[in-house]
Amino acid sequence: MATIIHDFEPGILIACFGLAVTIAGAVLQPLTAVRFQQASDASWRYEQVRGAIENQRQQLEAIRESVALSDAAKQIAYRHKDREALRHAIREDIDKNDYEAAYWLTSEMERRFGSKQESAQFRDIIESSRRKFIETEVREALTHFDLLLKRFDWAACYREMEQLMKMFSFHPDIQRLPERVQNARDTHKRALLKEWKDAVSRDDVDRSVELLKQLDQYLTPGEAEGYKEIARDVFKKRLQQLGVQFALHVSDKNWPEAARIGQQIIDEFPNARIAAEVRDRMPIIREKATQAGSAVAI
Repeated sequence: MATIIHDFEPGILIACFGLAVTIAGAVLQPLTAVRFQQASDASWRYEQVRGAIENQRQQLEAIRESVALSDAAKQIAYRHKDREALRHAIREDIDKNDYEAAYWLTSEMERRFGSKQESAQFRDIIESSRRKFIETEVREALTHFDLLLKRFDWAACYREMEQLMKMFSFHPDIQRLPERVQNARDTHKRALLKEWKDAVSRDDVDRSVELLKQLDQYLTPGEAEGYKEIARDVFKKRLQQLGVQFALHVSDKNWPEAARIGQQIIDEFPNARIAAEVRDRMPIIREKATQAGSAVAI
């Protein structure tokens, strides 16, 4: 019996092993299938997640590129607006005749935007407008200056000339103003001298004295010395003339006129002997002139 069992033991063992394998295969097959399915599902989910992530990455990249393009577009748009604002500001400064500000803005346009050609065009426009403005200002100023020359208002002429020289010293017409003033003074002086000599020759004492007073501001000390004797004779005649008029008005008891002529003698010839005599008599003459005026009023 033992021998039989011994003889069949390998076969039994093999059979048992096969049975065990079969049973194990039957048992493990569902588990393997489950594991395989799980592995397949995990791989699928991984691929899905990976695909989703890649899709999101692509979307984010597209958004980034879109934002970058949008920023560039905005920058271009803002750049256009900034340049247009500069153009408007330059034109506004030109209209206000603020040429220094316009030049500065033009330089800013060239620096910020590299607009050399447009900046050069603006500079030409600014310079042309500036020249026209200056010419208009100079013409108006010279028109007023000519009026002062015609009035022989030399003090006002010199004040105006000084101001114009500060404002438009570069302008040729303004640079000639000192010469014009001097020529006008010399011409007027010659005219006054001629008229004075004519008045003296026809013995027009009043006009001669009036012209001498005007000539006083034009004659140099040397020139005045040359006319000293003639002038002394004119003033002597003037004093005599006033003295005669004063005496006649006193004689006629025309006290208001006597007071007026007497005061004229005192003012024009304060150091003359007759002026001292008239000064002594003036209180009484003025009193009588006042009484005469009151009587006329009544």
